[in-house]
Amino acid sequence: MATADDDLHSLQQAFIDHDAFQCGYCTPGQIMSGIGCIREGHAGSEEEIRESMSGSICRYGGYVKIVRAVQQAAGAEGA
Repeated sequence: MATADDDLHSLQQAFIDHDAFQCGYCTPGQIMSGIGCIREGHAGSEEEIRESMSGSICRYGGYVKIVRAVQQAAGAEGA
């Protein structure tokens, strides 16, 4: 998701900013789901983000941080 200049995608940076990482298995899927959520226009509220990303099932409890990361990235992308 990084650019040719090695800049992180806004959601990748938001995951760092909010310490929203899960295990190495879950994090890539959460980031891709979050990007889809933003691109499809489903990042208007916390509830909308949770519903949009509900297919990304993970046994860890960091969802609050993930939602905050998606909200940050959505704001950066003007969603």
